[in-house]
Amino acid sequence: MPDYNDESLLPKNRIEALSDGIFAIAMTLIILDLKTPENIPLNLEYEELPLTLLNILPDVEAYAVSFLVLAVFWLRHQLQFRYLKFANRKIIVLSIFFLMLIGFVPFSVGLVMRYNDIQLPTLIYIINLLLISVILSIQGWYISKNKKIRFEEIEPEILKKYYVFSIVPIVIFSVSLIVSFFNLRLAFLLIYLDPAFYSIYRIVKKRTSAVRYKLKN
Repeated sequence: MPDYNDESLLPKNRIEALSDGIFAIAMTLIILDLKTPENIPLNLEYEELPLTLLNILPDVEAYAVSFLVLAVFWLRHQLQFRYLKFANRKIIVLSIFFLMLIGFVPFSVGLVMRYNDIQLPTLIYIINLLLISVILSIQGWYISKNKKIRFEEIEPEILKKYYVFSIVPIVIFSVSLIVSFFNLRLAFLLIYLDPAFYSIYRIVKKRTSAVRYKLKN
């Protein structure tokens, strides 16, 4: 029988394998939900096709944004586990809830695809993303504070960057949630800021480092 008082309850690669599988399934389900409209006539004129395709543009947008957001969640999860030696019970519980919410994303984005002009589906979708961000941030904070389960000391610069990466998505989705009560379109557009932030941060960081290097030399 396993010793449930043992801190090394589960090798971290078991959770990583489960995580990769669930992310792959979630992303696949989002792709499968993006279908060609059945009501497009077979004898449609060429000039009419662009206008008809515009009708499914909200679905394509929801798919693309959700895929990118899931990719960012996966990347953040992988970066956290880079510093992890093994998973104790708290990490297992946090990971299970995290992956449960990841598995819910295809459903919540599917609602947005079907009812993009109604607040409730957008509300469910944003809350889904917000809860994922909160749990992932709690897990990262726990790993950074628990020396028993991680490989080595985490450099202050890396910790500072991690805290920024943890807080920003929570702020973005919280603001988006509030805005959804007034403007659904703007609320959805704010979600773009989550994947965009990481790209912008890296560009700014690279240029800042280049400027500092030139000033030193």
